[in-house]
Amino acid sequence: MKQVGVFVATRWEFNAVREAVAVDKQERTGTFRGIVGRQGHVQIRLIQTGMGIERAGAVSREALAAYSFELVVSTGFACALSSACVGDLLIGTDVILYGEAPASSLSSLSLACSIDYADAAVRAAQKAVPAPRCGRFVTVPRVLWRAAQKREVAAATGGIAADMESAAIARSAHERRVPFIIVRAASDLAEEDLPLDFNLFLQPAGWLRGLARIVTHPSTLVGCHRLRMQSLEAAARLTAFYGTFFDALQE
Repeated sequence: MKQVGVFVATRWEFNAVREAVAVDKQERTGTFRGIVGRQGHVQIRLIQTGMGIERAGAVSREALAAYSFELVVSTGFACALSSACVGDLLIGTDVILYGEAPASSLSSLSLACSIDYADAAVRAAQKAVPAPRCGRFVTVPRVLWRAAQKREVAAATGGIAADMESAAIARSAHERRVPFIIVRAASDLAEEDLPLDFNLFLQPAGWLRGLARIVTHPSTLVGCHRLRMQSLEAAARLTAFYGTFFDALQE
């Protein structure tokens, strides 16, 4: 039975992939939780890492030491860095780390995605939704919440999308010589600002500042609702994709 490790950061992304998996059991190993599921002759371990480079790196290293995966997938939502529509599937050719990040051997390296599995993902995406986009992913240490920040990263890297975990997961897979791919759905677009600086919520004391911003600027709620609806669209596209992709892995 083919063993596939699928890594997501948040529970919303976790739930999107879980909808496409026949769940056998829930599982907690070491510091991470997940589920074990299957589709035909493919066994899927869906693992939630938490957000950010450090968490994704620690959890993916631990999981890859515990299990013998034949494929590792970094998935979930992504910030589009080039022209895209909400929910568009974005498939990585490679991934780099960009910006101020913890000292790491990741710095300035381009880590390649598996060509064969990426091609399989493209074929599956073409069956589920139209026109997946392929290109470089950029892993950043902070949420890109301004359109100007997205333009800066796109210009500096040539990336089509940004996330906060894929480079760390790619490094863990490369160290174990396990094929690796990135498949994410666009939840926010290159030309739009997010309704507030979500980096506040990644800091221990930032929640109060973030909530204060929402309370003092009620219009922020409109933007948050828009982002929620975009995330639901991205989640639906991921569910549809994985229903097809896991079938394709049996061929």
